[in-house]
Amino acid sequence: MPLTDLPSLADRQTASDHVADALRQAIVSGQFEDGEELNQVELAQHFHVSRVPIREALRRLQAEGLVSAEAHRRATVIGLNRERGAEIFEIRALLECFMLERAAPHLTEDDLKTLGDLCDAMDGVHRETEHAQWLELNRRFHHALLSPSGSPVAMTIVERLVGQVERYLRRSEGVHRAEEAGKEHRQILRALKRGDVERAKDILSCHILSTWRRVSATLPSGLPAAVAGDGVRR
Repeated sequence: MPLTDLPSLADRQTASDHVADALRQAIVSGQFEDGEELNQVELAQHFHVSRVPIREALRRLQAEGLVSAEAHRRATVIGLNRERGAEIFEIRALLECFMLERAAPHLTEDDLKTLGDLCDAMDGVHRETEHAQWLELNRRFHHALLSPSGSPVAMTIVERLVGQVERYLRRSEGVHRAEEAGKEHRQILRALKRGDVERAKDILSCHILSTWRRVSATLPSGLPAAVAGDGVRR
């Protein structure tokens, strides 16, 4: 069971919350391989809980698109192929542009300063040895950019989509494009300061899809069903 450095149950509201958070963290950080089985008995032993919170946690992760946990089948980590990945990034680009259009009229000077400060912080991160820290700052940038949209449903969907691909951004050198992405962040910010929302949306869409092109080059096409998580046997 490749789970390490997990938080204590003591500060968690429920056992299923803790298990879901710990498994999500392990999947996103790449501790599990694509298609790896999540054995309920072993997980219950690891977390010192019954199988009930394990099943509840797996159902939650299934809803987030991280785990395949169909009835009477073994739970496995859903992997990414090019077909699934293309859909995820295209939906994310559409949703984030929709949210940016709604957010733009509500961005304050303080919001713009926060976005600029996050750009500065990302520029100060060592791109090779502190990539995980850069990704966290990148997540905060996008969240700060889109939060004023007042679109909690769209934000939840976007965050789940990001969670489904983050481990591929973490583990692949070919995906690492911090310098380019940093320039794109600043271009979005400059367009917003000029009041050119359409330009900002165009840059944001290209920014997201450029990352997809890097990710797609590292992925196979047509993974086995248990790995791709689409329920279709190939």
